[in-house]
Amino acid sequence: MKFLSLSFWRFSVVLFFTVLFLSCSKDSKTETPTELTAETNALIANSAANQFLTIKTDGQWKIAVNYVTGTSGWISLSSTSGTGNANLILQFTQNTAPEIRVAEIVVTASEKIVKIPLTQEALVIIGGRTTNPAWVEIPQGGSNADCVTFSHEITIGYKTVRNYSMMYDKKEKIAYWVAYPHHPSYIGSTGRTDNWQPDPMVATVSQPNYFSGITGYDRGHQIPSADRTVSNAANSQTFYFTNMTPQLSVFNGQMWASLEGQVRNWMAASDTLYVVTGAVLKTVNGNETVNYATDSKGTKVAVPNYYYKVLLRLKTGKYDAIGFWFEHKSYGSGQATSTVAKSVRQIEALTGLNFFAILPKATQDDAETTMTPSAWGL
Repeated sequence: MKFLSLSFWRFSVVLFFTVLFLSCSKDSKTETPTELTAETNALIANSAANQFLTIKTDGQWKIAVNYVTGTSGWISLSSTSGTGNANLILQFTQNTAPEIRVAEIVVTASEKIVKIPLTQEALVIIGGRTTNPAWVEIPQGGSNADCVTFSHEITIGYKTVRNYSMMYDKKEKIAYWVAYPHHPSYIGSTGRTDNWQPDPMVATVSQPNYFSGITGYDRGHQIPSADRTVSNAANSQTFYFTNMTPQLSVFNGQMWASLEGQVRNWMAASDTLYVVTGAVLKTVNGNETVNYATDSKGTKVAVPNYYYKVLLRLKTGKYDAIGFWFEHKSYGSGQATSTVAKSVRQIEALTGLNFFAILPKATQDDAETTMTPSAWGL
């Protein structure tokens, strides 16, 4: 009988432990992935539709749906579990209720969790007929016979989405409000296009000539150029003449510009931020004098006496809001503070507008009457 040499046994033991170690390493990697990311659009149209959910991980994952508000069962997934990177399809049923509905997608891989809040827009039903989508940011009221309300659209990721909406006064030649959703999908690497041009939604005769500006005033954006950098088309639309008002340089380039930067920071920390920017000639029951500027063709353009912003923040299925009110004057170069902050309900009283009207009444009342500057870092 021959005995195996000691060196052979040593080799066998080393090989055994090497195989065991590799097996354990592989199992450990599956059990505890080194990364987990999940991304999809946070805002969903009210119509039946679908969109991609992208998962990136080197482990096993599973998905659950939590319904926060509204009905349940309106979301379905092409798969609820798998391993490694995946592009899944989320499908949504139509929302025919006059209220938004909110759900949360929860992706889990071992101890790693990603939560994605989703908000599906509502419909407005008038006289038994379903109208166009009711968007959270669109104000109600404040119109007159010279006003037109319309929206501009762009394409992001092969999907048509709204860029912004406005109510424009063809006589006074300013927009009383410009409203838009704000979230990271609208931000990209496009620079400022400076593509000054008339708005194709309004007759040119009803717009100022802003190609060369207006003497004594800046061409003040209501939706800022820097809020729409995802594409040239998105940014170019912010340079439509209807989006401009005659704005004092000491206001436009200082406090107003600082607030625009603050709004972008708040957007980055929100699931979605809804923004309404407005220009006011007269407050409710006010007797303010309206002054006019003149463009290069002699057209008179109303100069706002006040400006405002109202913000509605959606974060983890909950809403809060804040407003800012300014006289059209210099405030210096500092950032906006609590001294210029107001509740949304206070700004409604000054403007006669009803903001965020499609929210459930209790939600709207709570968000619009409670104003907590510290919650916004002020």
